[in-house]
Amino acid sequence: MIVTFSNQKGGVGKSSLCVSLANFWSAQGIGLQVLDVDPQHSLMKFRVQEESSDQQHKPKFEIKEFTLHKNISKAREFIMGLKQEKIHTLIDTSGSGLSELNMNIVLYSDVVIIPFQYEDYSIQATGEYATLLKNLGNSFPDLKRTCIFVPNMVNTKIGRASDRLKWDAWDTSIDKVALRSPRVPLRVCLQRRNTLYQTDDELNCVTPCFSYITQIVMNKETNDK
Repeated sequence: MIVTFSNQKGGVGKSSLCVSLANFWSAQGIGLQVLDVDPQHSLMKFRVQEESSDQQHKPKFEIKEFTLHKNISKAREFIMGLKQEKIHTLIDTSGSGLSELNMNIVLYSDVVIIPFQYEDYSIQATGEYATLLKNLGNSFPDLKRTCIFVPNMVNTKIGRASDRLKWDAWDTSIDKVALRSPRVPLRVCLQRRNTLYQTDDELNCVTPCFSYITQIVMNKETNDK
C-alpha cells in the first residue's frame, strides 16, 4: 500500500510527519519503507548523518532515493510496482506539490495525507489542493484513494478566542467533504527530524493523529483484499 504525504504548499511539515509515522509504524512491527522523492534527498542525507553519529540506534526501516524525476513514464511504472510489494511505502513528495511527477504519485497512491496549518494562506492553498484531488478522482474514477487532512504544527498557546473559533470552522468545513485527523501540536520535539527512533515526547504528541491514520489505512487494506 502506498501512503503519500503531499500538499501544494511547502513548509507544512510533510517530511517530518512522514518520518514520524515511519517510526511510529516500525515500533508497532508494521513493515514499511520510505521513498524520498525530494531531488535533494534530504531524508536520505539525514539517515546517513544519523547512522554515523548514533551507534546506539539501528535503522528499523529503509529509506530509498527516488531518481526518476526526469522520466515520468518510468516513474509511473515504478510507483505502480510499489503497490505490489508486501510492505507499505511512505512517500515524501517534493516541495512542488503540483508537479507532473507528484500528481502521478498521488494518482496511484492508496492514501494521501495532506498536512496543513491554521493560517489563511495555508488554508487557501490546501482548499485549492483539495479541489484538485477531487477533480483528479473524477477524471480517473477507477483509481481510488483515501485523503486525510492533518492539522499540523498547531500552536494552542497563541491566538485569540476568535482565532480558535476560526480553526473550528475550518475543521467543520473539512469534515463535510473529507477525513480529518486529530491535531498535531507545535512542539520542539517534532521539529527535530529523526529517522532512527521516536522519543517519548514525540510519541505523546503524534499518537492521537497516527492512531487515527493507522486505523484508516489498516481498514482500507483489509477492505481492498
